[in-house]
Amino acid sequence: MVQSCSAYRCRNRYDKEKPISFHKFPLTRPDLCKKWEAAVKRKNFKPTKYSSICSEHFTPDCFKRECNNKLLKENAVPTIFCYTEPSEKQPEDLSAAPPPPPPPPPLLVDPSIGLLMPPLQTPNNLAVFCDHNYTVEDTVHQRKRIQQLEEQVEKLRKKLKTAQQRCRRQERQIEKLREIVQFQKEKDIVAGKGYVILPNDYFEIVEVPA
Repeated sequence: MVQSCSAYRCRNRYDKEKPISFHKFPLTRPDLCKKWEAAVKRKNFKPTKYSSICSEHFTPDCFKRECNNKLLKENAVPTIFCYTEPSEKQPEDLSAAPPPPPPPPPLLVDPSIGLLMPPLQTPNNLAVFCDHNYTVEDTVHQRKRIQQLEEQVEKLRKKLKTAQQRCRRQERQIEKLREIVQFQKEKDIVAGKGYVILPNDYFEIVEVPA
């Protein structure tokens, strides 16, 4: 007969290839045997001379040191169990059940605007309603401030555009004057003159080396 473990849902069976040992219930020592039965926690379980527990349900200090997991100490009791057989389901105690939560307060309908309004009969609800109004007013103020800032940005953009156009006109005028000066230099060099007269609106005389 192949030895198998009597612990609930333990599937270990004797295999000489595995380092697992099996240990018979101490039937000749009733007190110790009752401790084993209590540790197994199986209802209506009565061990026989073939019943055994595998070594995986004992802690290392339950074995004699010189024998590894082959020989148990005299008072060793199994204590390692991953599963225990479930007991019968007990009827629920309705008296111990917590009371159900109170129903939420009903919502009111404002007939003038057709919107759901929170009930105002409690201080908490009244506080929430006031906070909501304050939030709406604050949002309107922020929108006005944003609109003012956008208008200021638009004005600054127009001023920047005008300044850029003025700079471009001045650059074109400077470029024309440079062309006139260069042309006059070349003309005076050919004619042997040493001065260049700029247009009347500048009233400057530029001396050119001969």
